[in-house]
Amino acid sequence: MASTADERGRTDATGVVHGEASSLAAAAVAEGGTHVAVVARETVDDWYRRLGAAGTLPARTHFVGVDDTVRGAATAGGPGGSTRGVGSGVSVSVAERPLGPEFPEFVDAALADAGTAGGSLVVDDPAVLVEAADGDSDADDDPDADAAVDGAVLDAVAASAADAGVALHLGAPADGDDATAAALWRRFRPADDATGRALAAAALDHLRAVDPTNFGYLRRYWREARRGLEAVEMTYPQAKQVHATLSEPETTTRTLGAALQALVRLGALGVWGETVAANRYDMTGYDPERVAAIGDALSELDD
Repeated sequence: MASTADERGRTDATGVVHGEASSLAAAAVAEGGTHVAVVARETVDDWYRRLGAAGTLPARTHFVGVDDTVRGAATAGGPGGSTRGVGSGVSVSVAERPLGPEFPEFVDAALADAGTAGGSLVVDDPAVLVEAADGDSDADDDPDADAAVDGAVLDAVAASAADAGVALHLGAPADGDDATAAALWRRFRPADDATGRALAAAALDHLRAVDPTNFGYLRRYWREARRGLEAVEMTYPQAKQVHATLSEPETTTRTLGAALQALVRLGALGVWGETVAANRYDMTGYDPERVAAIGDALSELDD
């Protein structure tokens, strides 16, 4: 079944974000089957050794080394030259930054022989799948808009993993790469609580940088927004209908709507995409655990 992005920028593919490279390698080894690794943070040789240290290597492995400059037949967004077999079920390709819209087609081909055996797709540095946004899209419709990221390639690669029946495992972004952290936080789940806290904090830092107004309302009113969302009985309410459930609210309909829109951008709430008036929020996309994690992260932010 194809995986598609929803209004929150999340996909129905299952992906796990790991804060430590050792956790990432252990997850890949545990999956077995066919293993495809997109390696940008370290060398292919380093990743091969890391897999070996984690346990028995998967039966078939395909490494894609990502570099800033690739000689020969490389094209931006896709592997250059031919794939090279190095024996023992291992093959190697090289790709050049940025990994553009052609890259998911290569991933599809690399995963084509996964069959019923399953396996894993690993991206050690998801930043290579997240390109700079052009700023042309509407931030109310696209959670990635004006956020310095474009999640289209990331979503397509996640869809490739889902369609091939393999598990997607991703490394956490580098410290300070809040845009990539926000993209991962909206789409995937953390491997552990520590990774989840780090992603949530970075996603909030990113929201504060790109949308300070809605961030401010979320920081002040997130508890009231949660109460309203948990009380409303409609599946697709507007902000005024969520607000009507509150007794003695501190918010107005407008300020509550700003907090709700911030939750949308953080992947904790859906938007019904067919409205022509005020936003209708999709309660089937409400994620109370994510809202709680956002609240915990907000409580730890410095002024």
